[in-house]
Formats: sequence, structure tokens, C-alpha cells
Amino acid sequence: MSRSPAARASAARDNVAFTDVYRPGSLRRIRERIPEASLTAIDETPGISWLEFEHDHWLMDATLEVLGRDDAIQCWRQSISQLIEKPLLKNFVSGALRIFGARPGKLIKMVPKGWTLAYRDFCAPRFVPLDDNHCELHLDDIAPQAFESPGYLHCWHGICLGVFDLEKPKDPELSFEIDREGRRAIGHFSWS
Repeated sequence: MSRSPAARASAARDNVAFTDVYRPGSLRRIRERIPEASLTAIDETPGISWLEFEHDHWLMDATLEVLGRDDAIQCWRQSISQLIEKPLLKNFVSGALRIFGARPGKLIKMVPKGWTLAYRDFCAPRFVPLDDNHCELHLDDIAPQAFESPGYLHCWHGICLGVFDLEKPKDPELSFEIDREGRRAIGHFSWS
């Protein structure tokens, strides 16, 4: 990797701000756990700019610490429906939903193309169709920093769940497997 992994500042801030919708009062507790230099970077980086990993990871890690693993994943999951209304993703997602409707797997297929709108140099996402009711999202070549952060991969799990929810599948199932040695994660999606 030539650069440090980074996330779009607006997406990072919006994602953590949703914690107050999910659990009122949690945003203050999350911000209390973030070092001052990183808080300054988070607050002052323009929304269209990249927030470097050294600052961004605190958002996921502190959210995980405050909410706990399962609630943090559910919070990130539920935040997707609000994040897609933001300028960064609105045109991309609304266009895909308009074209594909609520056909399971079609929006998931678009995730690799949209991934770079929110993340830079974290991994190489790849869609793998399996059959009419199953597909996978492979996150290959994950940057070592993502494994150093307790929150990143759980956040990505929540994102996968949230994107799947947008498709409104019947009998949805998602398993999210993390392979640290192989530097990858795989979301297995299935529906009726």
C-alpha cells in the first residue's frame, strides 16, 4: 500500500453521529474516548477530504467500546439508511435502487464500485455471485491497520447488513467471516 488507509470525513462523522439516534447520549461518551488531536482532525477535516486511519479508527473503536459489539454492529447497520441520504452516496445508491428495485444481490453487487466513495486503500472489495439466492462480498487484501483496530471489521459487518436491508430480501441471512491470516473478510448473503 502506498498510502495510509483513510475514510471520507463526512461519512465517518455522519456514521458516529448516528449513535445519538441509536442510543441518545452515546455520542458524548464516544467523543470523550478520542484523543484531542484526533478529535480536532475529525471535526476540522472537510467532508470531501480523507480522514487518515490514525484519526478515523478512533470513531469505530470508541463506538465499539461504548455500545458493545452487538449494539455497535446494529447501530452501524441502521445508520446506512440515513447515510445513503447524504450527498456522498445519495446519487449512487438511489440510482442503483431505481434501476434494480428491491432485487436481492443487485445492490450488493454495486458495493465494490461504491466502496471507494467512503474508503481508500483499506481493501479490495469483490462481488461473487453464487446462484439466484446467494452471493458473497469479499474484502480482500485488507490493510493491516484494519486488524489493529477493534472496531473496523465490525463496522464493515454492520455496513453489509445495512446494505442488505436496503434490498428488502425475503428471509435474509448474512454471515460475516473474518480471516485475519488471509487478510480478508467475506460476507455470505442468502435469501428466499
